[in-house]
Amino acid sequence: MSVRLGVSLSFLMLVAGCSFDYELQAVERSGRIAFEPKDDQGTGCLWDFTVTSETGEVVWRLDGGTYRPPPCDNKLPILYGVVPAGMTELVHALPLRAGVLYRIEGLDGDHYHGAFRFKQAIIVENLGEQR
Repeated sequence: MSVRLGVSLSFLMLVAGCSFDYELQAVERSGRIAFEPKDDQGTGCLWDFTVTSETGEVVWRLDGGTYRPPPCDNKLPILYGVVPAGMTELVHALPLRAGVLYRIEGLDGDHYHGAFRFKQAIIVENLGEQR
């Protein structure tokens, strides 16, 4: 059996072994983008997490090496660009661009997935009278 075929079969067995499929969503937290399960489902103890652009470019990738059962340090939610304890950043977080569609995907034995885009906003901070 060729190496390529062996890797492909291993990947298919891994994906087939994922017992549940959960939707991820992007949310705003104190001016930053965070990722969380839509319905607070699954353990969220991720061992793989990837954000890709609509063109397929990987804009952030994390690897935990292996599954860690709850309680875990790398549990969802995850802030974009902040590497959770126990994970390694394989692709450093690139700046996100407004209006671009991004896909998010994670694994913890189950499969997490979603997509998002954001709009640029004007944020005003009132400081009172400055003299």
